[in-house]
Parts: sequence; structure tokens; C-alpha cells
Amino acid sequence: MDTPATSVMLELVEEITKQNIEVIVRDHHDVKNPSRKREVEVHENAQKLREMADDAIISNREENPACSSLIKLGEFSDVDLIVADPDPDGLTAAMKAVGVSYDGMDNDAAVLDGPRSRQNGNNLSATAMLLVKGMSTLPRFNPRRPQFAADAKDQLFNQFANMVAGDSKTKASLEAKVEQYEKLVEAAYKVAETAEEVIPGFIQVDIRGKKFHMGTLIQGIEKPAGIKVTCMVKDSGPIAAHHDGTQLSLAVVRDCKDEINLQDCLPEGFESSPKAGIISNTSFLLHVSKEIFEKHVLPALKKILA
Repeated sequence: MDTPATSVMLELVEEITKQNIEVIVRDHHDVKNPSRKREVEVHENAQKLREMADDAIISNREENPACSSLIKLGEFSDVDLIVADPDPDGLTAAMKAVGVSYDGMDNDAAVLDGPRSRQNGNNLSATAMLLVKGMSTLPRFNPRRPQFAADAKDQLFNQFANMVAGDSKTKASLEAKVEQYEKLVEAAYKVAETAEEVIPGFIQVDIRGKKFHMGTLIQGIEKPAGIKVTCMVKDSGPIAAHHDGTQLSLAVVRDCKDEINLQDCLPEGFESSPKAGIISNTSFLLHVSKEIFEKHVLPALKKILA
């Protein structure tokens, strides 16, 4: 669930189907009207996955912003194993698959899989806001101790699922994180003040070694007039683990998604993998190493935003 049809995914499905294991896919990473080479590749891979899997529904983000909307409540409560992307969209899809849900969860899931700047009380239910606040208190990924961050997220996701299923103790535990969340919001305002507009329309902020609420920071750096692309310099993430401890994460602001494709900033035939210094599954999000950013991304952005 919520796993793009990458070449690695195709290899995995090919291998496990050889072992007579039934594979069911529910995903929304296809491209509706592919025009660029990378989009065509994603679309072709999605079609290959449909043919390889026993049961595959692969939609796109326009028609299904959340993967949970592709699943009926309790539809997969009797399967042996559910593999889902470890983010709120994957979590809510897996929850719905086994019969755990609440009113408005599909709408919440769509917001949770979208821009962080929209993940607030105006767009999310009180239930989903507990997850958002809990996510902001999680430790950052440390390549020296990768399991620490993974275990913390695992615990939070289990607490959220158990709360939705009716466990009052886990609800109290999630509510206790609110005070910590509010401190992180205040910290985010201060980090936003350090952001720099590198070129007109492109703003960058160094968040290395800082703790704050991500959604609040994004709202802050998107606020100046004319900003079209944001960039965060991180000391965490899969690329940082392979490239001198630094990862740059770029995002197109919501109103410019149809105008700017960040994959146009990458070299022809690029490989999307942490080792290659590039992670790109959509046109509006991009994670790169410092080398790729300086050599390819920044020069291209200067032309695109000119």
C-alpha cells in the first residue's frame, strides 16, 4: 500500500510471485497524463505492476489524494501481511484495510499526504491533529542509530491506531504530547526568521541541529510574496546517510505545482536512490545531495524562475 512502482518494487513482486505468494497492490503514484520522460517511466512501471500482481489498483494523486480512498473498510483484515509506506497515508490505509477507521479519515489522509503547511486544525479533524502533533515530537533520523527513530515512529503509529480502535490510555498518551508540540511551534517561528531567498522565488533554510514543528516552519517560509520553491538543508534523511551528512529537500508551493516540475532540474536519465543522491517520485518534491544540488538543481532553478 502506498508504494510506488519503482524498478525495485517490480523486482520484488516478480520474486515473491514466483513463490506462489498472492500480491495485492493499492497505490496512487501513477501519472494521469504523462508527458515528460520520467512521468512516462512511472506510468509504464505502474502498468507492469498491474500485470504482475494478482490484484492491483494503481491510481494517481489527482483522483485519489489518499490511498485509503482505494480501500474498503476491513477489506484486507484476513491477509497474512500488509506492507505500507511508513507515513500517515500508509498508516491510515493499513488501518482501514484491517477495519480500523473514524469519520473523516479519508479526508484527513489526503491532507496528511499533502503539503505540511495545510496540516492544521482548519483542514484536519481533532483526531488527526493528535497524530500531527505527535509526529512533530519524533526524533530525527540518525544514520548512526537508524532504528531509534524508526522505533519511535512505530510506537506513535501503534498508539494512534490503538486510540482510533478505542483504547483510552493511548489517547491520554497522545494528548500529553501537546505541550511539547506547542514549544516546537514557537521554535519554528524562530527558525523561519533565518530563511534566505537565494534567488527570486526560491527560499532556503538551514535546519541542521534544530528541533521545531515542520508545518509551522513551512507556512513561515512560504509566506513571503513570490516564493515558488522552498528548500530545507538537513542533517538527516536517507541521502544524508550516504552523502557527508547533508540532504536538501525541495518542494514547490501549492499554487505553483502545475507551473514547476522539479524533475526538470535533474540530469537526463537520473537514478532515484539515496546512493545516487536523488530521491524523486513526484514532480513537486525533490531530495538531493549537496553535490547534485549545486551541479544541477540550482543552475536549473535559476533558469526556471528567471
